[in-house]
Amino acid sequence: MTVEQGATGAEGRIRATDRRLWIWTIFIYVGVCLAAAATFLANGHPLVALAWLTLGCVRVPIALKQRSFGVDLTPQHAIVRGFRQRDVPWQEVQEVVSHKKWNGTSVVGLILKTGESVMLRAPTSFWREGDRQYERDFHRIDQYWLAHRGESCHPLPPEAPSPPTQE
Repeated sequence: MTVEQGATGAEGRIRATDRRLWIWTIFIYVGVCLAAAATFLANGHPLVALAWLTLGCVRVPIALKQRSFGVDLTPQHAIVRGFRQRDVPWQEVQEVVSHKKWNGTSVVGLILKTGESVMLRAPTSFWREGDRQYERDFHRIDQYWLAHRGESCHPLPPEAPSPPTQE
């Protein structure tokens, strides 16, 4: 993950790792699709060639969009960038959590007052143990929330006692 400060009026931006890797991945993928399309076209299978060509062309804008996935930290909002942008006011965030997925990766989640979970596309950890950059990014988001959540936020204790019942 990378953190960039001062861009687009945001206090900080957290994005996916090395962007040059994304560009090379796109080039390799498109090259494989074009080679497959040319091979199938030369062997007299124009529909399969068209399918490979379409697959390569559709993947390029998706990959370019994925480069911008992440979160922008501003004093008022966490601007979550995925396939669509969502501005989450810090006052609506009840908790910042690190969620471990079934495959061993971890993602940062914002738990809202409504109970909704907003999982961020970046930062992510590919290997939970020893991923210092992920831990720094998670801690940065958590500290940013604590500093900007406002006075109206009163997180509940982990195990709040239930109210007494009258008989």
